[in-house]
Amino acid sequence: MNINAKAPSTSTSSLPLSKLKSFDVHNIEGLYTHTLDECLQHLTSLKRLTIGDCKEVDLEGMQWEPLKNLSHLEIDNIPKLVSLFIWLQHLVQLQTLKIHNCNGLRSLLPVFQHLTFLEEFEVKDCKKLELSGAGIQIFQDHTSLRSLRLEHIPKCRHLPKWLQHLTNLQGLYLVNLPNLTSLPDEMRCLTKLQILDINGIPQLEERCRKDIGADWHKIAHIPHIW
Repeated sequence: MNINAKAPSTSTSSLPLSKLKSFDVHNIEGLYTHTLDECLQHLTSLKRLTIGDCKEVDLEGMQWEPLKNLSHLEIDNIPKLVSLFIWLQHLVQLQTLKIHNCNGLRSLLPVFQHLTFLEEFEVKDCKKLELSGAGIQIFQDHTSLRSLRLEHIPKCRHLPKWLQHLTNLQGLYLVNLPNLTSLPDEMRCLTKLQILDINGIPQLEERCRKDIGADWHKIAHIPHIW
């Protein structure tokens, strides 16, 4: 189900939403967090949710417990989103989380340890996001993540320390991170990593040149480096 342009004027409780599997909320004028929250309470069978281009939504204070079956969540262009709140821990079946164009997002709180089924995590175009901080281990003891994509995050100067805990990671995609100049020694902990894709980061690409790059010894075990 795709809703866009204008917020619905009818009560969502009268709609047969309890069996809905996919819900796309996009560019709804006048939609506020409490209205979205009220609507989502009825979507107890939802598997896939996309929330995009909603200027007045910040997701704060929402009740996500009814969405316990959600496996795919995309958040795109929600400028008032500042951090990932503790509500994320209720999405225990979540397999894919994508966050794009959220320029107010500043931090990722350590609630990912509750997402034991999460396999794919993607963050793109978040200008204020700080990926690492003192003592913060977002993915500590996390074992299920298979794919991590970081794209156009200007404040990313170092890959975070929690990277070493992603022991089942198979694909790492680093795209257009202008201030990332080297890879950490923890790359050698990622023994199951099959793909390392570095794109649009000239300094880092130079350091990762086969056999001669300064960081080559950290990634030599990875079969496919692009």
